[in-house]
Amino acid sequence: TDVAQCYLALGIVHSHWIPVQGRFKDYIASPKPNGYQSLHTTVIGPEGKRIEVQIRTRTMHHVAEGGIAAHWQYKQQSSSSSSSMNSKTFHKSGKGMVEDAKHFTWLRQLVDSVQQQSKSPQKVLNTSSSLAALPRQEDLVMFASEVFCFSPQGQLFALPQGSSVLDFAYRVHSDLGNHCVGAKVNGKMVPLKYTFQNGDTVEIIQNSNQNPQREWLDFCRTSKAKSRIKSWLTAQQRDESIALGKNLLEKELKKYGSSISSPSCLEGTTAKELYREKLDRVLSTFRLRDEQHLLAALAYGQISVGNVMDEIFGKNSRISDHAGLSRDEMGDKLALQTIQEKSQAVTAKPSPKTDGIVVGGERNMLINFCGNCSPLLGEEVKGVITRGRGIKIHRLGCSYLQSSDEERIVHASWDAAAKTRPRSVQLEVIFEDAPGMLASMSGAIASAGVNIANVVLKKLSGGRGLARFNVMLPSVDELNKVLRQLQQEPGVLSVTRR
Repeated sequence: TDVAQCYLALGIVHSHWIPVQGRFKDYIASPKPNGYQSLHTTVIGPEGKRIEVQIRTRTMHHVAEGGIAAHWQYKQQSSSSSSSMNSKTFHKSGKGMVEDAKHFTWLRQLVDSVQQQSKSPQKVLNTSSSLAALPRQEDLVMFASEVFCFSPQGQLFALPQGSSVLDFAYRVHSDLGNHCVGAKVNGKMVPLKYTFQNGDTVEIIQNSNQNPQREWLDFCRTSKAKSRIKSWLTAQQRDESIALGKNLLEKELKKYGSSISSPSCLEGTTAKELYREKLDRVLSTFRLRDEQHLLAALAYGQISVGNVMDEIFGKNSRISDHAGLSRDEMGDKLALQTIQEKSQAVTAKPSPKTDGIVVGGERNMLINFCGNCSPLLGEEVKGVITRGRGIKIHRLGCSYLQSSDEERIVHASWDAAAKTRPRSVQLEVIFEDAPGMLASMSGAIASAGVNIANVVLKKLSGGRGLARFNVMLPSVDELNKVLRQLQQEPGVLSVTRR
C-alpha cells in the first residue's frame, strides 16, 4: 500500500531467489516520462527458470493500467468512501476527471481491439459493444483539438485536428516524410493534403526519388513537419548554390591554365594550385568563414569571379577572350557565354514534380513530365501510371504514350487554379551560317521574354548551320510567340519543335 512496503517486498523476493544481474529497474525512484512507477526484477525461480517480478502500490497499478486519468478516478472513489464530510465538494471538482478517465478507458479499449482482433477501427466502432461504450458527442470536447489515426499494425497516433498525410509521415520518421508521395487511408489512395478523420487507418507510400517541395508547407499542421521541410529546402538550396559557385570558379580558373603572368607565383604553378595557396587570403579579404561561403557568395552574385581572380593573380593579369575577333564574331562569343552562364542558374533550380496537373480529379500526386514530348500548358495531355515513379504526363500523339499499355493510361488535365512553372523545350533552328547569327537568334528569343537554358551548334553542308536551343517555357502560347520571333529573323531558314 505504500512505497516502503514495495522495497520490503523486493528484499523478501531477493532473499528467496537469486536475482539476475542487470535486470533490476527502479521506476519508483526514477519514474518514466508518462508517470509509470514500479519495481522490476528478474530472479532464478524453481527449476532454474527466469521469472520477472513487478512490485508497485495499488495507486501505481491504476496509473499503469489506465493512465493518470484512471488514477484520478480511483483516487476520487477512495476519497468519497473514506471522507463523507468532503465527498460532496470533491465529487464536484473530480467529476470532470472521472469522465476523462472513462473516455481514456474507452480509447484504450479501442486500441486493444484493433491490435488484438486485426480489425479496422471502423469495424471495431461498429460492433455493439463499442457503440454501447462510445462516449456522447458532447462529452468528447477534450478530444476536439486532436484526431486519432492508426498505422496498419494498429499503433495509435494522436495528431492536431486538420493534420494531413505529411504530418502523419513526419510523425513516424523524417525520412518517411521526405520521400512521401501519398497514402492509403482505409484502403483508398489519397493525396498529400488529405486531412484525417478519427479512426482512419493510414499506410504511407514513399518513393526514393521524391523530395520535399515548398508547396508542402501549405498542407502541414504540425511544427515538426514544417521544420523538417524547411530544413531540407534550406540545405538543398545551399548545396545547389555551392555547386554553381564551384562551377563558375573552375570555369574561370581554366582560362589561366599553367601560364600565369604573376610575379608572386613559381614557374610551373597551375591556376588551381595558386588558388589553393591564396585561399586564406581571399577569404580574409572578403571576410568569409570558409570556402563554401565563398562559393555560395559567387553563386548569389555577392562577389564577382573577376574580383576573386584579381585577388589571386593580380589586377593586371586578366586574360582577354576576345583578341583578334571581328565585331560579329565577338557578338556570337558573348552571346554563347551569356547563355552558358544563364544555363547554370536555370539548371540549379529543382523542377517541381506536382506542377499544375490534375489526375483523375486529384491534385498533388507524384507527377513526372515526359522528356520526349515536353508537354506545355494549353496542350491536351494524358497520364501513364509508371512503376515506382508516379504518373508520367504526355502530349497526345507522343510515341511513348501510343506504345503504353492502355490499362495504365489515366485521364489528366491542366489545373487552371495552379501556377504552371516553365519547363525545358528544345527548338531546332536551321540558319545561314554567317557571323552574328547566334547573337541575332538569341536576341529574338530574349525579346519574347524567354530564358535560354542551353544551346548546341552544328555545321551543316551548303553553308548552313543548326542550332538546338533549350528554352524555358510555361505554356504553348509562349512557345508560339518564340517561334514567330525566330521565323521573322533574317537568315533563319526553318524553326521546329522537337
